[in-house]
Amino acid sequence: MSPWSWPSLIGLALLLALPAGGPAPRSPAVVTASSTAVQDGAWSPPAAGDLLRPFDPPAQPWAAGHRGTDWAAPGGQAVAPAAGTVHFAGDVAGRPVITLAHAHGMYSSLEPVSAAEGLAVGDPVSAGEVIGSVPAAGDEAGHCPQRCVHWGVRIPDGWVVDGSAWDRYLDPLVLLGWSGPSVLWPLEGGPPVT
Repeated sequence: MSPWSWPSLIGLALLLALPAGGPAPRSPAVVTASSTAVQDGAWSPPAAGDLLRPFDPPAQPWAAGHRGTDWAAPGGQAVAPAAGTVHFAGDVAGRPVITLAHAHGMYSSLEPVSAAEGLAVGDPVSAGEVIGSVPAAGDEAGHCPQRCVHWGVRIPDGWVVDGSAWDRYLDPLVLLGWSGPSVLWPLEGGPPVT
């Protein structure tokens, strides 16, 4: 039995994909989807507006928390945050949802997003491709006080507790390079000099 779990392997892969020295510091408050270039294999925000609410994971997989990020969608469009395949498009608890399957077993769910005309389960999508529309605030049971997209990223059955499997949610900001692993410095003297 391997000491590596899927979440730790994906975390390691994400770490290795970061530029040397970690991600460049950026403020999500000033970086928007429209100012982020989408390159092949890269991740980008799912809407053209600012980050409204960051990821706030629960302490346990069954507890309350904010399992994604919220993005302003001033143009009313949602885009694929990365290349993938449409895994689900329909209503969940009365809200329109699109779920994309990505490489490495990850899934992105975007809500409230109604699928673009002609988009169906099994269709491939490219990073940055318009995949649906976001209702105006007040047209839908809102998640935000303004038009927004909630973007959650998960690994199915990635968290096993006492034999029960739960989906493991990841911070989408790590995929964007806006957040990274914590670096702990010594209590005295600052960072080590190499």
